[in-house]
Amino acid sequence: MKMKVQINSIITLSNNEKYMVLNETVYENNHYFLVMGVDDNHEILSSKVAIFKEEIENNETYVSKVLDSKLIIELTKLLKSQL
Repeated sequence: MKMKVQINSIITLSNNEKYMVLNETVYENNHYFLVMGVDDNHEILSSKVAIFKEEIENNETYVSKVLDSKLIIELTKLLKSQL
C-alpha cells in the first residue's frame, strides 16, 4: 500500500528518527518536504530542520535527505514563499 506523506503528519525514518512535515513543494518534477525533527514525546526539535525528497519505488514511498547546498537554497526560497 502506498503511503502519502502529508503536511502535519509525522514520518519515521528507518533509523527511527521522527520528523513532522511542515510544508511541501514540487521543484523540477520532484516532490520535496520541509521537515522538523520531533522527539519521542512529539515535541518539536527546532535544531533538526531538513528537506526531504520523495522517492517512489515499487509503489512504496521513501524519502531521502537533500544534501546539495544549491538545491537546498532554491527549495528554501520556494518553501518560504508558500508560507
